[in-house]
Amino acid sequence: MKIGIITDIHNNIYALNAVLDGFSKIGIEKIICCGDIIGIGSKPDETVKKLIEIQDILECVRGNHDNYLISGMPSRVPNSEMMSYAEMEQHKWEHSKLSDESKNFIKSLPFTKLLSVGDKKIYIAHYSMNSENSYNYGSYKPVPTFDDLTVMFRNIDADVIVYGHNHRPSVINNENKWFINCGSLGCPMGENIARAGILNIDGDITYEQLSVPYDVNEAVVDIRKAKYPDYENILKFFY
Repeated sequence: MKIGIITDIHNNIYALNAVLDGFSKIGIEKIICCGDIIGIGSKPDETVKKLIEIQDILECVRGNHDNYLISGMPSRVPNSEMMSYAEMEQHKWEHSKLSDESKNFIKSLPFTKLLSVGDKKIYIAHYSMNSENSYNYGSYKPVPTFDDLTVMFRNIDADVIVYGHNHRPSVINNENKWFINCGSLGCPMGENIARAGILNIDGDITYEQLSVPYDVNEAVVDIRKAKYPDYENILKFFY
């Protein structure tokens, strides 16, 4: 089976469309999304509805940005989410732009999923979890090693662990176990690409990192036009 992997879309409909077009051309049969569909960008409803269109082949979990819609945000600063007041206002703005259909889709997402493809197991999460409803921020490693990841996901029985959150691609295969973070699809961080991955499971497991070019300036122009809360910092740190 040929499986497309995406994570951290962050309301970037232009990057998402580019990757989905690429997936279609190479015959992707299933798509895994590791969460953070919303947050940061200017097109929340359009982005969620694009995933709703493909939900028959989509396996998706919620990220921390998605969870702010479901479980709420901090009410004060400082907080465990390390969120500023300006970020809180940005989330309120994007939540107001979501249709009921999009909100219901996000609210339906689990924190984790476990898939079986042939005799292989794939675990999907946005990041490591302390419990069923708590992200393990204390384990955060910007460039994790195999040992780091083994500790982070120590209770997970799977051949492939797919995750996101830190936006940087990281692919480690050791001792017949794969840890895959394809990097943020929607936060270009100075590059004119959308990041994704292709996981092939046909007896053996292989992985290919995918960088899809698109016009990042379209997303930047939309953000500048919207002028939503904290947009200048968002452009600085994520674009």
